[in-house]
Amino acid sequence: MQKIIIDTDPGIDDALAILLALAAKDELEVIALTTVNGNVGIDKVTKNALKILEIAGKNVIPVYKGNAKPLMRKSGHCEEYHGDDGLGNLGFGDCCRGDCQKEYAVDFLVRKVKAETGEITLVAIGPLTNVAEAVQRDSEFAQSVKELIIMGGAEYEGNMSPHAEFNFWTDPEAAKIVFSAGFKKVTMVGLEATSYAFLSPALRELLYLINTPVSRFIYEITRVYADGNWNMKRELGCRLCDVLTIVYLLNRDVVKTVDAFVDIETQGLCDGASVVYRTKRYPDKKKNCEIAVKADAKGFFEIFFGYLFPEYLNIVKELLNGKEEV
Repeated sequence: MQKIIIDTDPGIDDALAILLALAAKDELEVIALTTVNGNVGIDKVTKNALKILEIAGKNVIPVYKGNAKPLMRKSGHCEEYHGDDGLGNLGFGDCCRGDCQKEYAVDFLVRKVKAETGEITLVAIGPLTNVAEAVQRDSEFAQSVKELIIMGGAEYEGNMSPHAEFNFWTDPEAAKIVFSAGFKKVTMVGLEATSYAFLSPALRELLYLINTPVSRFIYEITRVYADGNWNMKRELGCRLCDVLTIVYLLNRDVVKTVDAFVDIETQGLCDGASVVYRTKRYPDKKKNCEIAVKADAKGFFEIFFGYLFPEYLNIVKELLNGKEEV
């Protein structure tokens, strides 16, 4: 059983990542969700986190509200992909009945990680503001975390600029602090790998036909995500970027990684870019993480549907194999 804390800014793919982690109850113990400004503002993402837990029937899991803005700059959001409310403009967060904890998210992270040194994996699927502040707050925090898995960055091509991915672009100073903090084990799951976690129209339609509260929730919130992807790129479907971090926890073989040294640019034309030095090519650079470079798309969706909707796994396999009749 892996103990995890998910630091998140829900966000459509964040929601799916959380639902998958909760469904994998025999492998993952979700201790808490900590929220951070990102896809939308802090109040909205916190309400969304509470609503996701409510939909999953996991209200007992605590939610801690974190940073409302980046460490050193103004906020930047991503409503064109996630909607004004972060969950597809469907009003899910507005009808949330839960409440977050009174303790500040960073205080909780520092306290909990120190109390269970070497036991907690931190899954950061939003901007790294909370994690960076925890590093600044406690010099022992980084070494006390068992493992840090980050959805963020890109080795080659960004999605907010030619070089920068959204989470790092939102708070590059925080990302720079995190990558230089000395965590024992860091995995950066960037855009190269998440391109394989692409929800096709056929698989999305299957979610509608499964017709459970969770499947219909996923189907509905991914509508604006798919629409945004079509409007921006003329692609049918959408990436489930953050979900790949949870899939990686459940089966490391699904994601191929290589050793690297990563630094973050904080100014100029490449502001927010993750500068990746693969240590095999640059042996003078000391490894500070592993970067995900590829993912097994079939393995990804077999895990996603296998945990959330196991009775439909055979149909999913048929669709992934390209068969029209199932």
